[in-house]
Amino acid sequence: MMTKLLLVATLVASGILAASASASGPAVPGKEAIELTCDGLGPVTVLVQRGDNANGAGQIQDVKGHGIPVNAILTLTDLTTSTVLGTETTATGHGNGHPNQPATHCTGVLFQGPASDFFGPDLPDGVGSTDTVQLFFDGFAVIKL
Repeated sequence: MMTKLLLVATLVASGILAASASASGPAVPGKEAIELTCDGLGPVTVLVQRGDNANGAGQIQDVKGHGIPVNAILTLTDLTTSTVLGTETTATGHGNGHPNQPATHCTGVLFQGPASDFFGPDLPDGVGSTDTVQLFFDGFAVIKL
């Protein structure tokens, strides 16, 4: 269970808002669109690189801009039983990344659906395959528009 959360945390923390500064259109092959709400920007779609070891590939869709990840807390919750299954904290530069630049707070649901879709056949103890699980992102990024 924590391995899956770690993989998703790595994907999100490494590539959530780091990107080229070109205006973006539809998700290109190999990228995934996630929805976030960022202070001062409102709802945004962010394109992130797919893959377990993805890092630094993401862009704000439909806006000329990008961001640089600073830190994040990811929380995986079984909504059916109201049980927190895991929490991961990540920080660029061991918490020292980008200290001289203002960071923007962003949150969003990265996944919500059946536990079997998130975990596959390796369900954690106490989690049913039809339980609804949610992976929630709460973090900061240096936004460049």
